[in-house]
Amino acid sequence: MTPALSTHALVAGYERDLPIVRGVDLAVAPGELVALLGPNGAGKSTLVKTVAGLVPVHSGTVRLAGTEITAAPAHEKVRHGLAFVPQTENIFATLSIHENLQLAAAILPRPRQAGRIAALYDTFPDLAARPGLRAGALSGGQRQMLAVARALVVEPAVLILDEPSAGLSPRIVSEVFERLRAINARGVTTVLVEQNVRAALAIADRAVILVEGRVAHEGPAATLAGDPIVGELYLGARRAEAPA
Repeated sequence: MTPALSTHALVAGYERDLPIVRGVDLAVAPGELVALLGPNGAGKSTLVKTVAGLVPVHSGTVRLAGTEITAAPAHEKVRHGLAFVPQTENIFATLSIHENLQLAAAILPRPRQAGRIAALYDTFPDLAARPGLRAGALSGGQRQMLAVARALVVEPAVLILDEPSAGLSPRIVSEVFERLRAINARGVTTVLVEQNVRAALAIADRAVILVEGRVAHEGPAATLAGDPIVGELYLGARRAEAPA
């Protein structure tokens, strides 16, 4: 089966002689939800920004459903079916909810725009309740849902999110992740960068752990969630000490 998203020997970074991503091979199956985990500075965010076209590629390839998109600019990758939700600056705070969605939908043919926005209001009823509200007045969780809705306007095949739980309360994190799992269940292949390891593993099918810009470990999310050695070596967890 052709992966929905793949990288091969990907080397990337802001300066050619200081790569952050160091030869990453990644393959995400159609419909899969993959969590990218690892310690701070492991290169997780840089990897997904590279895939999205926001960080220079020094060597290697990025493919979407088998089509190479390595050198395509970010806006062209959107047209190929790749959507990226950055951790910050992912909405226009001075615009209303509806204006944010209209701006995202402008990439579509005009006859499709209203229908896609209406479909997203069905998916995100909290946004539909107050479409005229300025986005800057939304709660953290509502802002994240608006950012996701903007990404979904173009009906992407692959959705990538960078730290969607950052700054959110545990209750809101749970709500956001439940919504992301529901979106994935509809067939949208999803890649999720997260520091909240427990929450990410709870919804992911598989996890890939990066260390120093390289893949250090990968496997089924349920297996990794119960592996104390993996947690200690790669995720900063501590094993419980045996009683004296």
